[in-house]
Amino acid sequence: MEFDQVLRIRQSTRKYLEKQIESEQVAAIIAAANRSPVGSNLYKDIHITVVQDQNKLLYLCEAAWKRFSSKDNVKEIAGDTISEERVKDKTPNLFYGAPTVFFISHRKQNLQEGIEWANVTTVTNQMHLAATNLGLGSVYMWGALESMRLFPELDHTDVLEVPDGFEPLIALAVGYPEKALGNNPKQHAAISVNFIK
Repeated sequence: MEFDQVLRIRQSTRKYLEKQIESEQVAAIIAAANRSPVGSNLYKDIHITVVQDQNKLLYLCEAAWKRFSSKDNVKEIAGDTISEERVKDKTPNLFYGAPTVFFISHRKQNLQEGIEWANVTTVTNQMHLAATNLGLGSVYMWGALESMRLFPELDHTDVLEVPDGFEPLIALAVGYPEKALGNNPKQHAAISVNFIK
């Protein structure tokens, strides 16, 4: 696929088919992560966990369901991306039923404030574009991990088995989209720009 086409059809996918992605696709997405720019080339500071167990994904949502305990909380945090039905019925997981979720972790550090977020975001975006190039849907995931930081008693990130000294910061849900990727009508010049010459 041409790069311009990847950018045109890239979108946040929130509905997936109940079909697992291929191991070759997982490998291609991880390969894209390894081609990401990372501060000081410290790739050893990044770790990726691939989860395909739906029960474990649901378990990782417990803190988020506590946080999203009311429609008002959900609307404030997520706008209209989560329906009232999903708030009432906590069976679906916050990963939108995606068959595969990649968790991107970073080594905890205090030498360069914020570099961990820059690194994991760059890696995640590269994976997001790679998934699009494969015709897969994907979406950045934040709420479940953030909620576990807010409610430490419901922090179940131990199921991710990340190396000591690492913290999962962002997730990327990936799967076959319910509706095939196509030109995204929502993409337009919405970011303000100024030029200094």
